[in-house]
Amino acid sequence: MKFSVRNSGNRSRAVPYKESLSWWWMVGVGIGFFITALVVLGMQRQARAAEGVSPEIAQASVQAVQRYSQAVAASDQIAVAQNDFVCLLKMMESGSVVAGGFPESSDPVYAWCWDRLAQAHAEVIDQRDRALDELWPGVGKIVNYADFKRFLIAETHTRQRAPSFFVMPQIGDIAGSPGFSLEVVSMGPLPHASFQVQGQDHVVAVPTVFVRTRIAYPNPITSPAANGEGQMDWAVPYKKAIHPIKAVTVKWVVLSGLKQHGFPTDTAVLNIPLESSMGTFIPFVMEAGGFEQKTTEYWGAKEAQQMLDVGVERAKALESRRDRIAMLNRVLVVNPSHVPALQAITHELYEGLLAYAASNHGLDVSGDVLYQGFNELYWTVQSQTDRMDISLHMEMGGKAEPTPADYLYRMIPAMEALTDLQPGDFETRLKLSAAYRWTNDEVTAILAPQQLLAEVPNERTELRARILMALAWSRISKVAWSRHLNDPDIIRGYEEADEAFNLASEPLVKFSASYAKAYSLVFRPKPDNEAMIKLLTEARRWYQKIPGASHRSWAYMLENDTLKGYLETDPAFQSLLASNS
Repeated sequence: MKFSVRNSGNRSRAVPYKESLSWWWMVGVGIGFFITALVVLGMQRQARAAEGVSPEIAQASVQAVQRYSQAVAASDQIAVAQNDFVCLLKMMESGSVVAGGFPESSDPVYAWCWDRLAQAHAEVIDQRDRALDELWPGVGKIVNYADFKRFLIAETHTRQRAPSFFVMPQIGDIAGSPGFSLEVVSMGPLPHASFQVQGQDHVVAVPTVFVRTRIAYPNPITSPAANGEGQMDWAVPYKKAIHPIKAVTVKWVVLSGLKQHGFPTDTAVLNIPLESSMGTFIPFVMEAGGFEQKTTEYWGAKEAQQMLDVGVERAKALESRRDRIAMLNRVLVVNPSHVPALQAITHELYEGLLAYAASNHGLDVSGDVLYQGFNELYWTVQSQTDRMDISLHMEMGGKAEPTPADYLYRMIPAMEALTDLQPGDFETRLKLSAAYRWTNDEVTAILAPQQLLAEVPNERTELRARILMALAWSRISKVAWSRHLNDPDIIRGYEEADEAFNLASEPLVKFSASYAKAYSLVFRPKPDNEAMIKLLTEARRWYQKIPGASHRSWAYMLENDTLKGYLETDPAFQSLLASNS
């Protein structure tokens, strides 16, 4: 608060007052007018820039961009070199241009030009093996623009990826040529590019324009990939999602008026400038073009629905499981709620996990029922004992192929998504309960079958018996891993296995129930060997009734780390190995 002095008769007194705001108001208005003028001036300059290109140069520039992009996509080395300014400059420097004509097709300048381009393009061919998170066509083939050094560009103000990266031939190899469409959005003049021609002692300058194009990729199943929407383009210590892209905006720089300086053509595209020994670029340009930041468009679920449906069917026809999973990953990245894709990928991952179990134990367990039940039990026992295979993923273990852990941890989120969409899919929920058990997620492994049991009608006795077995094994596994022998879950697990035995009529469930009860007795404070032998004898009887069962596979059930000690120390257990009992 300020004060003014007011005279009143013979006295002077100070009274408070507020300053007038008119002066500050005028300053604000002036700044506003100034900013508005700058915006209008910028728009006028942009309009004049678009108008500043002659029709002849505009047409020639667009045609040069079209010729060059088509040549790159088709791997046409001759056409690429004849439309690339740097390659033309190399021809001039090497003396290959005679009488204003292009060199013969055998001239080494063509190979030099193409090798330079191919070496640059190799940077965006993803060489990182992402195991079962990869998108089709996978490592060494997919064009992936993720993390392409834009963090470096932000620091050094160097150029973006060159335009040819977005029309490279690998895109067409995946999609079926050409794999993209190119649409001219706008164009305008740039300051003249300057360079020195071989044999001349002075620098020349030529008219230069930019051509902005929207490059679109017609199918999310075959399009290049980039960091997912909202992901930052710099290195981070966590795995970022990559996403098929729909389109990008790319700026091409085109030089004209070249023939007057001895070049065999008058118009050429500047793609990747040369770098001189001094660190400067040749030719000198104010802008080298390339990808325009924040112009990436991504595929949405609705617009891609029909192509995603086709992608699922196409995935089923692929030869290898990894390829099938990789293509289904593409579908689910675009639409995480695509039910047919979720059903297909969960089936592939579960079967892959069972196949690893079969490969590890090497036993012949033919028959669909025994194959699934035996290999599920294999992972249940392994997850409590030597769980290396099911906990160490490919990258951490330095493996060349995905491990069971890769299958397991890719499968769980896919199954969770599917069961959220289809809660009535009891089979998938039952398999998900087993997956939780194999990860030693003790709480969820018990809660999941408990909730499932509450939803299944009492009259579905066979299904309830299988759910009870899932619950029993989850409780037993919890105690087997923690070794808290006074945990009441070990008794509850025994009781639930016994209830399942009484409900079931299928030999596999009755075997599993008898075997689980015997297995649980190991983790009582005082194991009862006689009761274990009795229960294992009952388990063997039911096991022998399962189609495809063999004496060798039964003996394997007794050779795990939990039970083999009893066979080695108590002769009474040897009777369980008799082949005809």
